[in-house]
Amino acid sequence: MLRKYKIKEKKYLVFIVLIIAAEVATSLLPPQILRMIIDNHIMTGEYNGLLVMGLLYFAAFAAGGAADFFSGWVLTIVGQKIVRRVRSAMDRKIAKLGAGYFTSHSQGEITSKFMVDVDNVNTLFTDGIVSMAIDSFTIIGIIISIWIFSWQLGVFALCLVPIVVLLTRFFQKRMLKCQKANLEELSKVNSHISESIKNMVMVKTFSREPYMKSRYRRFLADNYNTMDKVNYYDSCYSPVIQVIAAASTGLLFYMASGGSSNSLGISIGEIAASVNLLASLFSPIDSLGMELQSIQTGISGIHSVSEFLDLPEEEPKSEFAELDEAVKTGRVSFVYDNVTFGYDADRDVIKAFSETVRPGENVVFAGRTGAGKSTLLKLTAGLIAPDEGAVRVNGIDISKVSPKQKRRLFGYVEQDFSFVTGSVKTQISLGDPGITEDEIRRALRFVDLEEYVNELPQGIDTVVKPQMFSQGQRQLLAIARAIAADPPALLLDEVTANLDTVTEERVVDVLKRAEEGKTIISIAHRQSTIMSAERIIRIGGQNEL
Repeated sequence: MLRKYKIKEKKYLVFIVLIIAAEVATSLLPPQILRMIIDNHIMTGEYNGLLVMGLLYFAAFAAGGAADFFSGWVLTIVGQKIVRRVRSAMDRKIAKLGAGYFTSHSQGEITSKFMVDVDNVNTLFTDGIVSMAIDSFTIIGIIISIWIFSWQLGVFALCLVPIVVLLTRFFQKRMLKCQKANLEELSKVNSHISESIKNMVMVKTFSREPYMKSRYRRFLADNYNTMDKVNYYDSCYSPVIQVIAAASTGLLFYMASGGSSNSLGISIGEIAASVNLLASLFSPIDSLGMELQSIQTGISGIHSVSEFLDLPEEEPKSEFAELDEAVKTGRVSFVYDNVTFGYDADRDVIKAFSETVRPGENVVFAGRTGAGKSTLLKLTAGLIAPDEGAVRVNGIDISKVSPKQKRRLFGYVEQDFSFVTGSVKTQISLGDPGITEDEIRRALRFVDLEEYVNELPQGIDTVVKPQMFSQGQRQLLAIARAIAADPPALLLDEVTANLDTVTEERVVDVLKRAEEGKTIISIAHRQSTIMSAERIIRIGGQNEL
């Protein structure tokens, strides 16, 4: 993952290296200037040039602030480029996944991968790796500086490193485990929010607010508990480091005062600089706690994004000349060749189903709820692929046909109309440049919606809000979307299931006109729709003419 999305712009890599060097240098300069001020001026009583040294001391801190500013600026730019590149890769990936992925993963879970996990990857680079590199080099520079004053103090400072490494490793393991668990719980929270908003009308209709609230509180509690563990380890890390820092400073004074068997033999200025450096040593170590959490969060995000990008993709789709000929002639047939499919490995929804739908025939899939009718329609449309057997349109396996060619072959009318962001025109064409405005208007005219659409503020270019259309009008929009490309076949998924009798009659009338001369495969429960078919295919039962 890191190799795939490494920083490609060399100029930014150079900037980052320079920033790391600048921040390390500016953090080491003040103690050295302080040593010279004390030893060369204050202790000797030589006050000439003291003002210049004071200004240099101030300038060193100002340079550190400037380096910190440019560090944040460059890392923000680099981080956004990484986010854009990763999200673009995920967008390309999601377009290549089969519909089966979306039946087994909730909207909230997928959204969380695109938003939370990618933001965590950004945090890894902007607040984690580079900051940890700066602090690590600063620690090394401090140890070297102290060693120059006194090798005994250098050894003492060096001995603190393995202690910090062991502590870091201890907290790292536990924080990573808790962070992964927290991401999983956060996905559940996001999924529940999405589900609640999507089904709010149903929840209020059946007065299930207490049930949804209790579930939400349970998910929040689980999310809180995992985050509480992360915060627990994070909050413990800093105090432990602070205690070690205080004890080390006290020991340094003891060693420098000659209270030990061997005096260090260093000047007052060097003692002050050593104390300053030792305090500076623990400042980046203390920062490692936050950076450690950012890195663990980022690693969790990388694991999640990598798993998503490594998902198996659909096989490449093709366009077939035979199917282009079928579009021209309007003769489309479907053959179900021993089709078997199951969402779970141990339970088949459709088992060894074989049937033929002839060109121009109007058939209805009927059967009890859960028999697999909607699944069979999705297999017919090539949205999901059978575990065994094949669905063939004019002899071609539908799972191998490109989406663009499938839209020319058949229109799909869902039970619930799905709005997309955009105008009325976009609702019909779905952004397909192959569908002209004249074809969109013709489709609206066919379903008797042209007059209504023309009365909207910007007509066909009006940005759509769902409340603009009634349930019946939504189904008419769905039909218009399906017939806009004038396909020779229609797949209808319980189109009138949610309509009242009067609206149903209007939609059925439009469908009858749309079905003329086309191959029709539909799912229906209502007797009026079933009786209008030429043939009824009972899923799990006897077929009827």
